[in-house]
Amino acid sequence: MEAQFYTLRANGHSPSEAFNETCEELTQSLIRLVDENGMDWMYSNCSQTAQHGALKWRPIFKKATNPVFKKLYKSVKTMKEAKEVIRDTGCPDYKEKMLAKLSELHNHEMWLAGAAVRSLRPHEAAKGGAASAGWGGRKVVK
Repeated sequence: MEAQFYTLRANGHSPSEAFNETCEELTQSLIRLVDENGMDWMYSNCSQTAQHGALKWRPIFKKATNPVFKKLYKSVKTMKEAKEVIRDTGCPDYKEKMLAKLSELHNHEMWLAGAAVRSLRPHEAAKGGAASAGWGGRKVVK
């Protein structure tokens, strides 16, 4: 998503427009249709432009991401990931380091644009925000 967001931004799209094309459409529309009907249905029921692009680019994305997933799977299978998690989460300053990383992520242009876009949704006011969810809702014990 980040690569798509930055490609749109580099080509003159506003942060909110890039977010809408990258995340909003996926989370508020497409993923729900895929959940209800399946990806095969989605390919068959989208616009001809979307069909053509999806079918054209599908093997290209598969080829580009396959090595990454193979590397990730190997790292999980060999316990490398688990060892890193145990090592890193066992450090005395883990929470501070994690909060710094999460703060950087939170303050990323894409997610700031997302917060602005979500605030415009009529149903967001009824939820009371997301302050109680995720790391932001936890109290850090030092």
